[in-house]
Amino acid sequence: MTAGATLIIVFTKPAMPGEVKTRLVPCFTPEEAAEFHLAATADVVAIAEGVVRETVELHVAGDFDDAAELRALYPDREVRTQEGDGLGERLIAAFDDAFRRGFARTLIVGSDHPTLPPAFLAETLARLDESDAAFGPSRDGGYYAVAARRESWPAARALFVDIPWSTPEVLSATRERARDAGLRIAFAPEWYDVDRPEDLQLVGRDGGPDSAAFRFLRLVWERRRGGPAT
Repeated sequence: MTAGATLIIVFTKPAMPGEVKTRLVPCFTPEEAAEFHLAATADVVAIAEGVVRETVELHVAGDFDDAAELRALYPDREVRTQEGDGLGERLIAAFDDAFRRGFARTLIVGSDHPTLPPAFLAETLARLDESDAAFGPSRDGGYYAVAARRESWPAARALFVDIPWSTPEVLSATRERARDAGLRIAFAPEWYDVDRPEDLQLVGRDGGPDSAAFRFLRLVWERRRGGPAT
């Protein structure tokens, strides 16, 4: 690693049927939902690689053994397990570790955004030139990515403490933490998660034919129709 290097971490989960993408089960079987999750993760990894080629890692929620499938799928990538009990603790632990390893800037992105434009990740990182931390806001009130720089750590830990995770108030609470801690934060353009049936049509619109998620959707549609598309 060279001085001043940037790390991108993809936060994801093991592809366990019945435990991932459960809100898509009205459209998919639990097994198909798990397959879609893997496809979405693949797209996000590719998006991250388009921004920072060499230093992209996957951090997986759950036990180390649960990450075996992802380690097999990404033999050339560092695959680690997330440390901590809640999302806030896991984010703090990931930033702690990255800055301890010497990275100057670190960005964490979730795996629910297979159609995210790479330029939005690049802009999130660029916003660190004017801030202590930068966020990519999502339409549900949370954020698809967060980036921080080593000079602002550990003060920026405050951004992940006492946040009402998985609610529409995540970003507003984060703004409050920033004000209370005297931290400067900045924002990239807004995007969306893909985790509800109505979101699937956006994969076809925004993902394009090279998207793993789009290819998986097409495969499922072909299965439903009983044959390959012409």
